Amino acid sequence: MNKHLLILLCGICIGFGCARPPEPGFNENPQPLDNPSFARQWGTDLTRGNDDPVTEMYLSDQYVFAYRRSGTSSVMDRGTGRLLHIDNPRDGVQRLHPPVVLKDRIVYPTTTYLEVFDTDGRYIEHATKPTDELDKPFSQSLDFPIHSDAVGLGKQVFFGADYQGGGRAIEIDMTRPYRPELWTLMTPGSGISAAPAVLKDVVYIASDNGKVAAVATDTREPIWPLDQGVFGTYGRVDANLAADQTGVYVASTDTKLYCLQRAGGRVKWQYFAGAPLHSGPVLTKDIVYLSVPRTGLVAINKNDIAKGINREARWTAADATQFLSEDDHYIFVRTSGNQIAALDKASGQQQFVSKRPDLVAFATNAKGDGIVYVATRGGRVISVRPVVHPGEMGEVVLVPVPQALVAMAK
Repeated sequence: MNKHLLILLCGICIGFGCARPPEPGFNENPQPLDNPSFARQWGTDLTRGNDDPVTEMYLSDQYVFAYRRSGTSSVMDRGTGRLLHIDNPRDGVQRLHPPVVLKDRIVYPTTTYLEVFDTDGRYIEHATKPTDELDKPFSQSLDFPIHSDAVGLGKQVFFGADYQGGGRAIEIDMTRPYRPELWTLMTPGSGISAAPAVLKDVVYIASDNGKVAAVATDTREPIWPLDQGVFGTYGRVDANLAADQTGVYVASTDTKLYCLQRAGGRVKWQYFAGAPLHSGPVLTKDIVYLSVPRTGLVAINKNDIAKGINREARWTAADATQFLSEDDHYIFVRTSGNQIAALDKASGQQQFVSKRPDLVAFATNAKGDGIVYVATRGGRVISVRPVVHPGEMGEVVLVPVPQALVAMAK
């Protein structure tokens, strides 16, 4: 480059400031939006985006978590996208399960650690003296490997762990400085790969041998009046369990999704998927969404008693690989090409789809507000809203990217 031109450009940058080149596909100027389309609610650029890509995304009521290849977790405010803090859990680069939010504490299960940070990003180390905070969760170092994802209730965390001779379900009191296990439930000869589900004072546990149990969170006493207190599937259960007021949902490799009675453990209804199931269902107000290998995403009515014990899918979306969000009219899904598609809620027919090619991570949002949370290859986390009414203004996102801009970004 000409020396004098370089000096001139540097002077312009000093005098007026040089902005980061716009990320491909974004227009920072609000404009009339096509109907239907997608618009940005907020976008947050993470540092070292290309060198430390986002690998997973998770949501809580307040936060968006972007896990990165370095084993860190970037925590953003769900409503505004403001980056609150970056947490660096011990052994996070080896294994980082989804976060568990306990009131004003965030728990990250890793290998043999439950790493705790407060909502300001301060690491809460293990208590070592009486003056430490013993009434709030703090980090725990365990004597056994964490095997499944975890769930929380109050100050307790539940998960499957590996022991010699078989797996165990564990309840940990995050405020106990010594021997934090409140109880363990053995599953001889079988591990626990599925995350438990907890509802009120009952935790539901599935083991790899297909057995499902319900026990009281405080006493470990069995709840279901069944033989040995367990329900048995005909295959391995490695998909995370789900539970709400309508039942306990178990996806098994025996190709069935079971909806079990919460108090009795018997089958309320079942869906024959036709393929071994390895992903747990997503529960919304009236529909269960289930990813079925080689079939796609299926929608099943939850509450229609007239359908009988054997349920049929309300519809199937063959190119959908993940449920992302829904509103009153649309279901938003991840496609096999890593695009966002809007499906008609009643029929499952595709209505409109994003064209952007650089989305790499997607969160599941079952809140019912229609907001989609994604991350790009360049490290931008975006909150996206659908545009379904003519005349709306905003910043267009998820549009086709000109090849020239793609080349510039590289």
